[in-house]
Amino acid sequence: MPLPQEMLEELGRKRREESLLANRDRTRDLVLSALLCWFWALAGLACIAWSLHTTVLWLGKTAFWGGVAIGNSGILFTLLGTYRRGERRGDW
Repeated sequence: MPLPQEMLEELGRKRREESLLANRDRTRDLVLSALLCWFWALAGLACIAWSLHTTVLWLGKTAFWGGVAIGNSGILFTLLGTYRRGERRGDW
């Protein structure tokens, strides 16, 4: 027995609203993740730039490799967290 037309329209309206909310959540998460990736990249570059201006050799090397580690690991963990949250939401 087919469902009444009013019930089908109500279900369709409800699914559209849920779809809009899901798309909004996914977009917000991706934008925030992109901004966080930029933050980590700039933080790493700031440490590397500081290492170029210091006159103490061991401090320069520490700042350089720390900047490389901060930039790469920050971006990597941000992307892994984004993927994990997308999996939980069912985005992919």
